[in-house]
Amino acid sequence: MNFVKSLYRQNWKIKLLYLSLAILFLFFVSLAIAPALKMREFKSLVNSDSLFIQRYDPVFNHPEMSPLVKEKAFKEALLKLAEHDSIQMVLDGSDSTVNLYLKGVRIHQVPIEALKKDKLFKHMPLNQKVMLFSQPLSVQSQTATIEKEPVVVRYAPKNEQEAPLTAWQPDTLIQNPAFVCFSMDHGIQIILEQTNNLTLQDKWQKFKFHTQLKWIHTNRAIFNFVRLKKQEYHPVITIKIPVDDLQAIYRALPNEAFMVINI
Repeated sequence: MNFVKSLYRQNWKIKLLYLSLAILFLFFVSLAIAPALKMREFKSLVNSDSLFIQRYDPVFNHPEMSPLVKEKAFKEALLKLAEHDSIQMVLDGSDSTVNLYLKGVRIHQVPIEALKKDKLFKHMPLNQKVMLFSQPLSVQSQTATIEKEPVVVRYAPKNEQEAPLTAWQPDTLIQNPAFVCFSMDHGIQIILEQTNNLTLQDKWQKFKFHTQLKWIHTNRAIFNFVRLKKQEYHPVITIKIPVDDLQAIYRALPNEAFMVINI
């Protein structure tokens, strides 16, 4: 009570400072509880599906059964993925590979050199994992440092003398820094990074890429806070693979891609 009275006697600058600090504190609190709200969202997703609850036997949670249950969910997702006509991506954490599939047939495989997943997945109950990953997830948006469809404009020579001068062959040794973020269903994000960041350009592009992602998330967080909406939380899976494979995978996937995740 004394604090309120003393605050009331302060000038408007001090009052504004306290008000700003209070708003900032509430903003960070809303961000801090976002992971817990995301876990509640996944729990509600499971509880709202009565058919899934009926089919899910509690014995599945037994330590000896859970690997088999996850493998079954993975196979079910692959079967559903085979229904799509275009090339799709499969992240298989069991054998640490990133794969491209076409109509149920694996056409490309890349070993993962490093994989880091959000702590939320480590604490996620088995029934939620089965619910989420027993079907392909659609890619809602893509952010990348490389072009999806690189185009080179070449002008036709006017005569035979100009033809040798305009001859051009792509240099396959040139590899631009490659960093890609796939925003999936349920707010899940898959980030693909090149394994080596040796040059200054590589490090700069990586910094710009992650800064752009943070800027997008910060803008959304401020917008949600001002509108008194629930804060979003995006569980992230980060994968590191060779740069040439990363570019090939990104360019092979369609704009409306699907992905199967087994972690």
